[in-house]
Parts: sequence; C-alpha cells; structure tokens
Amino acid sequence: MRQKLATLLAVLLLAGTPLLAWGEDSDRDGVRDRKDQCADTPTGARVDKAGCPLDADSDGVPNGIDQCGRTPSGFPVDREGCPIDSDRDKVADGEDSCAGTPAGARVDARGCHSDSDGDMVLDGLDRCEGTPHGHRVEQHGCPVDSDHDGVNDALDQCADSRPAETVDTNGCRVKASPIFTEANQRVKLEGVTFEKNKIELAPESAGVMMNAAAALKDWPETRVEIAVHTDRAGSASVNRELSQRRADYLRQYLITLGVEEARLKAKGYGESKRYNERTVELVALSPETVASR
Repeated sequence: MRQKLATLLAVLLLAGTPLLAWGEDSDRDGVRDRKDQCADTPTGARVDKAGCPLDADSDGVPNGIDQCGRTPSGFPVDREGCPIDSDRDKVADGEDSCAGTPAGARVDARGCHSDSDGDMVLDGLDRCEGTPHGHRVEQHGCPVDSDHDGVNDALDQCADSRPAETVDTNGCRVKASPIFTEANQRVKLEGVTFEKNKIELAPESAGVMMNAAAALKDWPETRVEIAVHTDRAGSASVNRELSQRRADYLRQYLITLGVEEARLKAKGYGESKRYNERTVELVALSPETVASR
C-alpha cells in the first residue's frame, strides 16, 4: 500500500513540474517564461512586454547596458554601446574621414589632420608652427640650424659659424673690433694662464685665444708680438727660458687657429718689469718688425 502511495506522489510531482516552470522567469528580465519571447536576455538589459531587449539607438547594445544611448545610426560601438574612436582623435570612427591620425595631432570636425605651414610635421605635433615655406626642419618641425648660430640653414649664408660667434641676419660672423687703437698699442690677454713651470694653457684659456685668433683674422693687416712675462719666483735665466717657450707655444696655437705665421712674433721677457705675475700681451708691430724675426 505504501509503495503505491509513493508511486502516485512521484507521478503527481512530475506532472506538476511544467506547471511550476510556467510561472518562472529564467533570465530574470521581469517577464515570466510563459510570455517571454526572447529567452536569455543579458542581465541588466531593459525589455518590452514580450521580454525582448530594447535598443533605442539601434546600435546592438540593449538599453540598460548601453552607456551611450544616443549613438548616431551606423556608428561602430564598444561593448558598452559607446562610439569607437580607434585613433583617439576625439572623432568617432563613424564620422572620421581620416582614420589613423598620429597621437597628438590636431584634427578638424571630420577627424582629418592639418599641416598649416607645409613642413611635413602635423599641427599639434609641430613645435614651431608657422615655419616659412621651404625651410628645412627637424623632426619636431623647427628650422634646422646646423652651426647653432641662431640663423636657420635656409637663410644662413655662412654655414660654418661657431656657436659663440656674433653673426648678422645672414648667419655670417660680425667683424670683430680692431685689437689696437692709436692710443693703445698693447693689449693684455686677460684669462690666458699657465700652470706653474708649464707651457700648456689652462683649459679655461682656450676661449680667449679663439677670440684673439678671430680678431686677428678679421684684421689681416695687423702684426703682433706675443709677449710673455713671468713672476719673479725662481732664477731669472729659468724664467726667461720658460717665458720664451710659452710665447712660442702661443704663437703656434694661433697659427693652428688659422692666423698667418708671418704676422706673429713670439718673445719671452722672463721676470716682468711691468707685472709681477704670469702675463700674456699682444703688442702691435710693423710688418718689417715681424719679418725680421
């Protein structure tokens, strides 16, 4: 008897299962399965009375999940329903007429970049916008100045200027002032120094010598004596020999910098009557004086 009751109860339970399921909401969209025409609706999507997802902007992402609910028709979107901007130029792919814009370049409403100065470096990436037409530029769009004299190559008529030289608008070095005047025929080279008992220049003296060489080359008629004095430490004969070696060294230094050999005379005076220190002077000479060296 008990076995018959158990069997009957099992049959009744099995028969009632569809009736129970008829009232379920499997995809939890608020529409019971018996009325839901779109099963497996994604979680969070809003649906119509038939249980089908609503998609107001027809972008394929249901309302409720769509974070950009007014996407224009035909625009590619991401999983959240927002327009894709593949090149990140702030113009969505759906209206971008120039895909692949380099990062940082400015674009117009169509997503197209520009090069207003025509130097092949895009606006927004160009650090020197407004470069005149035809000027060669480097990777950042700035005119090239190969000799670093402040005049770009397109205008530079003297492409070998030194960075420290004063140049005119054509990039050519401005002629130095004369070394001597009628009132002053002797010029002390301030900053030209030697280590004790050595003939080589201290590193900081190089700039002074370069300026002296530049001035001599600008005034080719000028002839000079390189006069070297020592202090009074040590014997007079040693000081005289040392000063002559230093003078000869400086003469060769100027020749190396491009000053004609025939314009230079070297003279070591040893212990200085004029200065009690290591001193170098340029003294104006006549052409005949130099020639008799």
